[in-house]
Formats: sequence, structure tokens, C-alpha cells
Amino acid sequence: MADPHQPATLAELGNWQAPADRRDPITVLQQQESDRLPWLVPVRHSRMAQDAFAFYRGTPAVMAHDLGNAPNTGLEVQLCGDCHLGNFGFYASPEWHLLFDINDFDETVRGPFEWDLKRLVASAVLAARALQLGGEQQARAARRTARAYRKAMQQLAAQPLQPVWGQRLDADTYILQVAHPPLKRHLDKVGAKARSRTHSEAAGKLCEIGPDGTLQLRHDPPLIWRHALLEQQWTGGIDWRELVQEQRDRYLASLPAEMRHLLSHYRLSDSAIKAVGVGSVGTRCSIGLFVGPHPDDVLILQSKQAEASVLEPYASAPPPAHQGQRVIEGQRLLQTASDPFLGWVDGHQPGLQYYWRQLRNWKGSVDLGALDAKGLELYGELCGGVLAKAHARSGDRHAIATQLGDGKPFDQAMEAYALAYADQSESDYRQFMQAIKEGRLEAGMIY
Repeated sequence: MADPHQPATLAELGNWQAPADRRDPITVLQQQESDRLPWLVPVRHSRMAQDAFAFYRGTPAVMAHDLGNAPNTGLEVQLCGDCHLGNFGFYASPEWHLLFDINDFDETVRGPFEWDLKRLVASAVLAARALQLGGEQQARAARRTARAYRKAMQQLAAQPLQPVWGQRLDADTYILQVAHPPLKRHLDKVGAKARSRTHSEAAGKLCEIGPDGTLQLRHDPPLIWRHALLEQQWTGGIDWRELVQEQRDRYLASLPAEMRHLLSHYRLSDSAIKAVGVGSVGTRCSIGLFVGPHPDDVLILQSKQAEASVLEPYASAPPPAHQGQRVIEGQRLLQTASDPFLGWVDGHQPGLQYYWRQLRNWKGSVDLGALDAKGLELYGELCGGVLAKAHARSGDRHAIATQLGDGKPFDQAMEAYALAYADQSESDYRQFMQAIKEGRLEAGMIY
């Protein structure tokens, strides 16, 4: 990282030009996939091949190298680490209020605030291009996202700490204030669907009654693979039930006493490997089915393998002792309210670390492909403001607000970066598609 005592100028922040020694994006992907479950790697490639935005979602490791070797402000916050428009959404607070916030933290680490913002504004351009919007509309989407971040940070800098710390975005209140009818209708739809995404709904989709009359997860390879039907080479030679029960006990040790008490009423019924997302496909992600004393007491928890953040090589802080703990503590720092089931655990096999969370707690995401130009612009502004709130909780909001300055220069610098880096990502995407065509990368069926 650049010397924080010599912060980058606006011109440097707004500039992107690939250096001669830039890492080959295909090599970066292959290195990242070397330890992933081999039958899921082609699924990952097929999801990334959908369009340039999907490729961008799956390649935070590529952009991490580009960000980490560029001049920066030295003003550090807790970063999301993979901050694009698709990684914001709805979820339930512990009190079951529908909130909107950042919702992905696998790459969270401490670093310069603009790393998140640069990834966000570039994603706004790629989303605009996916909608086939013109050049000025692409630029405006990026510029207004940066502007919303700047204005929100300046407002937060003028407030006392406790109101900043407790600020949250109530989804229903926000939707009522949306003045653009198409966006309002879409958000209403997404919010209603999010409220239907419960453990019972998940059980209806993912479970069936087994031969012994008990509820079990539906075996649906390659995306869902019951541990009971998995070769023991993938479970370290240990019976799946013993393995999952051991992991559950370790997970419970990371939870507050009241959550341990709640989970003591549930017993493990089944578990399975379940592929998720785009960039995470191929990592060791599983779901556990737990049932309680009442017929409707169904709980599905997800464990996700926590690898080192793609930004870790460029961060100033030392590597964490536990990657799952890094993810959970980063999430709690960035979100005003978080899933009460969050916890972390060491895997049975050496070197594997995981974090646990609910599979369903009213999670819902905006369909970027359903937005029009104005809707995308407003959604970018929403995400920009929420990102500023998250950064203000862990960084020096006064120093960041001063760095952002007044008026348009910073917004224009982020616009210039977003347009240039979107071009770079599209070029990388074409290289990726060529690698699939030539057989250097395998792509499976689209799931």
C-alpha cells in the first residue's frame, strides 16, 4: 500500500490504466480455484459467463490486485471488500424488521475507504451497460453513486457518534419515500418476496420426507449433495453425522449464552453441501437442517468456508487468526444490526475455517436487470449512502469527509475511474470467455 502520509491526489484516484506487470486474470482465477471442490468449479464458470457483470461479481481477487497496487488515501475503514450493487439487499433484524444494508462480507478487511467505493461505482457502470444504457447514463450512474456517498459521509461527520453508530435503513420507510414509480413497484415486490423467505419456506423447497418418515434435505447434485451420500474422502473419513455434530458443538461455543440456550432445543436432522452465489461456488459451503419440539420448529443454518480475504495481501493490518471470525466481526462492524445466529468454527480438517449464519432471514436482492435508467441511478444512490454509513462506523468520518471535499471534483474522479475500470473488466471478461472457448477453463451447465 502507498504511504498513508502521502495520500493520493484526486487525479490519481480517478485514473485507471493497466500496468505492464498486471496479473493475468485467468491465472488469478485458476489459483483461487485450486483448492475448491472440483465438481463445482465448472458451475462457477458457467455463472460467471452469463455477462460482464456476473464476471465482475466473481472476480474480486482480480480487482484486489489492481486496487492494492494503486495510490490510495490512507484513510482506513472496515471494508466490505467485495462492494458491488449486487451485494446490497434486504434482511431481517433480530427484532424482525426489514432492513436494507450491505449483505456480503467474505472479503471484509481493513483498508482505504475508496477501495469499496471504486468497486461500487464500477459495478454501476457495468450494470448500466447490461441495461444497454448510453454513455452519459453510465457516467451519471457512477457519478450519482459517488455523490450519494460523499453527501452521506459529510452529513454523518456533522453528527455525534451514537446516532451514527445506531443509524439503520428501515426498508419500508425508504420504499414509501421513493418517488420513481417503477423502482417503488420493484422494491415493493422484492420486499414482499423477502418476507416470504423464511426457514419454513426454505424447508418446503429443500426438504422431503425420507424413507424413515423424518424430514431430510433433498439430494440434488451437483448443487445440493447430502453428506450422507458423500464419499468419506470429502469428510476426512468421519461419519457425516459425527462430523456435523462436532462442528455444531464448536459453533455453539462462539455464540452468546442466550443463543446457545435457544439452539439447545433443536436437534440435527440432516446436512448437505450446497453451492451458493457466484464467486463462492466451489468453496465448502453446507446447510444443516435442525428441528425443534413443535412441528413448525424448522431451522436451516448455513456454514461457509472462510478463506483469506482477497485484499489481505494489500492490507496494513496483520492476517487474522481465524478467517471466520474476521468475516463475522467485520459484518457486525459494518451492519447496524446483524443475524443473531452468526458464529465461527474451525473445520475438522487442518486449515479449514468456517462461519455460520441463517440460510433464510428475509434475505432479498434487487433485480438490477429490472431497473430503468432512473431506477438504477436511484438504487446506486441508495447503496452509496448505505456504504457511507457502514464506513462511518469504523473509520474517521471527519477525515474522510474532508478528503471528499465540496462540489463535484471527487464525484467526477470516481466517474472517470468507474468508466475506465468497467472497460478493463469487460476486456477481462472477453479473455475469460476465450479461455472457455479454447478449453483452458471448463464451464458446465447453467444452474
